[in-house]
Amino acid sequence: MTTNDYDRVRLGIEAMTAYVSGNDLMTQYMAARRVSDGNLDQVADGATALCALLLQQMGRMTGRSEQEILQEIARGLNRAERQEE
Repeated sequence: MTTNDYDRVRLGIEAMTAYVSGNDLMTQYMAARRVSDGNLDQVADGATALCALLLQQMGRMTGRSEQEILQEIARGLNRAERQEE
């Protein structure tokens, strides 16, 4: 398992690049990781590390707490889901 923040964030960037590239690439990426690692725990760990780093940076850039940013993201997603209904 990855043990340092650099490797965790690097793996998160790799996973999120596959994610934003579309469902087909993400499916292929996850299948390849499952074969090479036997499980997907490292992918989840990497995505979490990347999100935490980005959240810290957003907090520094905006002067808002990480909790405030998370709450605003949740409210925005909730609004978007209600509008789709």
